[in-house]
Amino acid sequence: MRKPTTHLLFAFILYSAAALGALGQQANPTPPKDTQDNEVVKITTKLVQVDVVVTDKDGNQVTDLTADDFEIKQDGKPQKITGITYIGGAAQAAATEVKKVENVEKGKVPPPPVKVRPSESSRILTFVIDDGNCRASQTGMTAAREGLQKFINQQMLPTDLVAIYRTRAGSSVFQQYTSDKAQLLKAAEKIRWIPAFGTCGSGADIFEPARINTIDKVTPTGTKTITVESDSQRRDREAGEDVARNSQVVGSVGVLRYVIRGLDRVPGRKILFFMSDGISFMSRSREYLSAIDVLRDVTDLANRASVVINTIDVRGVFDSSIIEAQDEVSVRDDIKAADTLANTRELGVQDSRGGLKFMAEETGGRFEHDQNFLDVPIGKLLKREKGFYLIAYEPDGETFKGKKFNNIDVKVTRPNLNVVTRSGFLGVPDEDVKPKKKTGDSELYEAIVAPIPKPGLNVQLSAYFATSPTGESIVRGMFHLDGSEITFVDDPSGMKKAVFDVVAVTMDQKNAVVDEFTRSHNFKIDAAAIPTILRNGLIYSTDVPVKKAGTYNFRVAVRDANGHSIGSASQLVQIPDLKKQRLFLSGLTMAGVDAAGKFPIPAPVTAQNAIAVPMSGAVPAIRRFSKGAVVAYMYTLYNARIDPATGKPNYSIQVKLFHNATMVLESKPEAGAPENQSDWSRISDYAYLKLNKDSEPGDYTLQVIIKDLSPNGKNETVSQWIDFEVE
Repeated sequence: MRKPTTHLLFAFILYSAAALGALGQQANPTPPKDTQDNEVVKITTKLVQVDVVVTDKDGNQVTDLTADDFEIKQDGKPQKITGITYIGGAAQAAATEVKKVENVEKGKVPPPPVKVRPSESSRILTFVIDDGNCRASQTGMTAAREGLQKFINQQMLPTDLVAIYRTRAGSSVFQQYTSDKAQLLKAAEKIRWIPAFGTCGSGADIFEPARINTIDKVTPTGTKTITVESDSQRRDREAGEDVARNSQVVGSVGVLRYVIRGLDRVPGRKILFFMSDGISFMSRSREYLSAIDVLRDVTDLANRASVVINTIDVRGVFDSSIIEAQDEVSVRDDIKAADTLANTRELGVQDSRGGLKFMAEETGGRFEHDQNFLDVPIGKLLKREKGFYLIAYEPDGETFKGKKFNNIDVKVTRPNLNVVTRSGFLGVPDEDVKPKKKTGDSELYEAIVAPIPKPGLNVQLSAYFATSPTGESIVRGMFHLDGSEITFVDDPSGMKKAVFDVVAVTMDQKNAVVDEFTRSHNFKIDAAAIPTILRNGLIYSTDVPVKKAGTYNFRVAVRDANGHSIGSASQLVQIPDLKKQRLFLSGLTMAGVDAAGKFPIPAPVTAQNAIAVPMSGAVPAIRRFSKGAVVAYMYTLYNARIDPATGKPNYSIQVKLFHNATMVLESKPEAGAPENQSDWSRISDYAYLKLNKDSEPGDYTLQVIIKDLSPNGKNETVSQWIDFEVE
């Protein structure tokens, strides 16, 4: 191991922040089995059944319509209505009574929640926060967090079952549906802005600042005009950013797909809010990206699962024509430069809203934008969900030929009424689209896909890209099991024994399983170690090979066989194509340092040594550090370009520290100085950080930014971040 580097050795300067109070938790309810009576949308060769919402000019529901009041067409052809039913219930009626819900004061522990099971008396509400998007902004993520907090405190009903997902990462604590406001407030508090990484581009809050592409440099022979970025360099950069943004969109939609797959197992009509800074399916050259196909697939899946997707642009009210001080707009060569920039930005706004509008219109939802207080559109959209009509008709023989998209148009003959329904469906029967149940251990596989799991283990997952000793791409997963939730029994040998069943799957951009494994572990340990496990838990590690580049969803489910409890977690991981020679930074890992400067480094594991007992929380799988501790962070840099003059890579390193979405520390870029490597195309490096003894407890994010400075390079910039906790 090399000597500690000093170029990134610094103390954290942490701003004061109010610490979160201890919040109670509640075991999440187990949903009842689906029944035929609870099905909403049906698409079969003999019956098509769609849900329709009808409101008056004031947004109030109209509930007294009959079949004679409706006209329904499929692909422009009138259809004979064979059945119509209005579905309403106590929860839907109560949606207009949200003002009567007691507000929970900030900092106070809310009262114990009512235990609720999914039924007609409860609303199942899903919030997906698109914080993993390249477009994600601090303004948008702050608005999403505050809007959710207001909804939970002021609008959420005691019988509501709510879940909060984030496209950036996930854990079983924050993905379960619950009526526990304390748990939900804790999940909402975790929503924060993280700087864009990889080739996303370095955007400001709403727009990327415009930069002048030429600079005047004074030389001994006179003033020269230097071009900062050539046309070919700009095209390469924008192409890379398009790829990264498309990958992020696909990843975000992949989380939506996972949620919808799980909601398909839940009866009734389900309401989903997708809160994002924008989803675009157009490149800068005005070509469709592959994200459009993924959006079409996920909206068809939502329609069949009776999920309504409401989309909200979280950026609030803004004016795309405003030119800011950071914009280096020069009218020396073009007097219309400001107008050109404003028009370009307005086109960008429309592009960013295209995917949001598409998802809402296709699934019978609404697209809301230009709202600064997001609890307002949430309340308005929920008011519309008092009830709905189910309208059925028999499709003709052409409906399911060629798998074409069948448009549905519903109108009412009574004047001054507004009708909202799904736009249509692909000509494939439900039985050919919905996933088949896996054979084998179905309980664990259900935990992999179900968004409303049984009460059980708290699983915290850390997953990132790495390479095996033989150079193969892998997902390295480390997940932490809460020791207080593990059940040990006496073993005949005199030891204590826990039995774990583990299922891990790696899913591609369309949530198809590309790799999976199922393992069972009999973990025996001396009784003297039980207090350490109760305090620090257990760590399970695994390496999963991935053959193709792309964005993957790594998901794991663990069952404690003795305690009969199950937990699950997931995380998106980007696997690069290293053969393309693009600069890439692996995921970061962090660990505490002992007195000798040594620290644990994640290493390849086998099924035999997968389970470990951590001696403290200062390990890569937990990342919980004490005040004043010295912490090491490690990474691998791939495809760094070699400087012909030195025979070594030439790049700069910069570090930023964020606390509660606020950057509290920023180092100056400094030259990278790795020790000699056996392979310069794969540089393993590390550095140290020291925490102040008066550091405020809480969650933090460390970002590492590396820029290629080699003469023959393309000035590529890559970055990664990692979150950790100070206790």
